[in-house]
Amino acid sequence: MKRLQNNISTIIFWAVAIFLTLWSLGNKGLWGPEDRWAEVAWEMMLTGDYFHPSMNGEPYFDKPLLSYWLIVAVAEITGRLDEAVVRIPSALAGLVALWATVSLGRKLWSDKAAKGAGWMLLCSYGFLFWARTGEADMENMAAIILAVAWYWSRREKPCFFSYLVFYFICFIGAQTKGLAAVAIPIIVVFPDLLREKRWKSYFSVSHGFALVLGISLYLAPFIYAEMTRSGYTISGLSMIFRENIERYFQPFDHKEPFTIYFYSVPQLLFPWIPLFAAGLWKAAISMKKLEWPRKWLTISTVLIFLFFALSGSRRSYYILPILPFCALLAAGYLDMEKEEKWKQLVLKIQTGVIIAILIADMLSPALAPRLKNGMEFIFTGEFIFSTFLLGFLALGVLIMSFLYPRPLLYLTGSEKSLGAPILMSVILIGGFFVWQHRILDQYRSMKSFSLEVRAEVEKDTSCQIAFYNKIPIKMLFYLGLPEPAPKLTDEESLGSYLYSEGEKKILVVHSKYYAELANLFSKESLTHLVIKEKIYPWEQTPKKYEAWIVDSGGK
Repeated sequence: MKRLQNNISTIIFWAVAIFLTLWSLGNKGLWGPEDRWAEVAWEMMLTGDYFHPSMNGEPYFDKPLLSYWLIVAVAEITGRLDEAVVRIPSALAGLVALWATVSLGRKLWSDKAAKGAGWMLLCSYGFLFWARTGEADMENMAAIILAVAWYWSRREKPCFFSYLVFYFICFIGAQTKGLAAVAIPIIVVFPDLLREKRWKSYFSVSHGFALVLGISLYLAPFIYAEMTRSGYTISGLSMIFRENIERYFQPFDHKEPFTIYFYSVPQLLFPWIPLFAAGLWKAAISMKKLEWPRKWLTISTVLIFLFFALSGSRRSYYILPILPFCALLAAGYLDMEKEEKWKQLVLKIQTGVIIAILIADMLSPALAPRLKNGMEFIFTGEFIFSTFLLGFLALGVLIMSFLYPRPLLYLTGSEKSLGAPILMSVILIGGFFVWQHRILDQYRSMKSFSLEVRAEVEKDTSCQIAFYNKIPIKMLFYLGLPEPAPKLTDEESLGSYLYSEGEKKILVVHSKYYAELANLFSKESLTHLVIKEKIYPWEQTPKKYEAWIVDSGGK
């Protein structure tokens, strides 16, 4: 019976995980820096050059190559390149991270604690957000936790194969975002190597050879790109130093205060903050009495935090790799806490946080008009309905936990009292990402604006399109131009464009350049305004674009 229960909960966990990470990935326009990955992959496929990344024909080697290659691989398999394709590698990396987290939890403690950690990681805001975002951050996190899980599974079998797989995981991860995928696993496993002088077994020729092979695997694409970069002005090898070493010790951007991680970690881990805080506190006050796995996990979590906090370059999501360790620490608390009254108090607080979300969702029909009056923000009927429905479904789970608690244990396979919070968070947090994100996307105007401009361009094959001073990369991707678009930066380049051959020209201009552009040519040069990016009433300082049809007849 127990085995059947375990199998059912495992199947349910992975079915939910696959659904939450992969469902409706393409029903949302490109967000934030996703456009860089999308455009670089597009230009790789367009030019057939997979070692010299570019955007609009200009060299762009800020990130390693593998994250682009993964997108290209999915595009080749599916036969298309769109938002879903851009995000699939991150979603699959999220599933790998979940598997590694559960595997590590099972190795450290028990199947029940492992599943609890897996559910908490899956239903955390930061995990779902980045697993459904087409960048390299989730791939980086997956490599880190996978390397650590591999170490723990092979720590009693130090051999060439164990070393080689560990370093291959680390350096493949480094090829997605950077050398943090190597540094963090080494930092994390180091305390365990010091214990009982385990490090002595690592002083071997086989270990050194495995390390050399791992470094070679990492450097090979950069070296090939360097050897074949005729006319390509950026060195991938120099970018390794700039983006990893210089950025860490002497940052040139992203200089957030070190305190940023004190509130970004709770944001990423939301809504599981009470359990994590209790787990961290309990471990801290009981450190001397803890068995080694829990002590190691606590030390590792602190070391990861310090690694990112001590870096000069900081952004809230850089610390994403800490999430699996936080989830494991939170799940471990339920096993560690012997005082039942304290355990139940923490679980009640944790459940209370999720109930607060439930209440807010169910009150959404009453709250929406107030937001409309105060912020001029207009929620659609579908969004209000979806919010209320998710709250109602979560309420059903809460009621069920009081009337029929046993089925929840079968469904989640975790701590009995954790079943309801887990399933409620699946509905509330998961529902937000797979359903409500799509609804909210209608308020983002860049994709629709870009597709309208693309339709105008496609009406006339001789049409020329250019940008004044600034090129939005998202728009560049949606236009799907066969060659780089001109960026006009002064009167001379603008004049050359205006008087060049071709009857139809489209000039895309950002709002902040309107006055500057008006001084360079007369309004009579404009036949008519083609498309204007939509501005919503609640946008105080909208950063919008316009696309103009330009008459070549005069300046």
